[in-house]
Amino acid sequence: FVVRERSSLLGQFYNSESEKTLAAVEEAQGGILFIDEAYQLYQPNDARDPGKFVIESLLTTLADESKRDWMLVLAGYPEEMKQMLDMNPGLKSRIPESNIYTFEDFTESELMEIAENYLAGNSYTLAADARTALKERLKADYARRDKNFGNARHVINLIQTEILPAMAVRVINEGLNDDS
Repeated sequence: FVVRERSSLLGQFYNSESEKTLAAVEEAQGGILFIDEAYQLYQPNDARDPGKFVIESLLTTLADESKRDWMLVLAGYPEEMKQMLDMNPGLKSRIPESNIYTFEDFTESELMEIAENYLAGNSYTLAADARTALKERLKADYARRDKNFGNARHVINLIQTEILPAMAVRVINEGLNDDS
């Protein structure tokens, strides 16, 4: 399972994207090449954008019948992915409609499960009141979600950018109060 994104497929030098893309495909032989946020490869407002070379390299490789021992998974938001597929008839013909899957957002309880698993996996334990507060926060965030809602990414960002820093401040403040 090989995971790439736009930044890891673009080359250091102009037009080296093909090399990086072909290397990723080679590494994925016998497995899966997963390109996250794949729609970022298509920048319609920039004719010189190097992402198009990644797409062209993928098209060439997908057409090569001698290298069919791998699977390509392109992930991203539905509307943006449709725009990317529509930009090139070759890409759309190699990825038929029957191979396009749209996944619904996680439910509130699934988001809470993601949070609990992440916290447990990092050796954190939620107190009952903290669990209730997190559940309420996720419920509110879920109710306000839009088409760009990050699902699991939203949960992890919430934990990493709000919950853990707040906990660290609380622990430091409690430590300072204990010393006085």
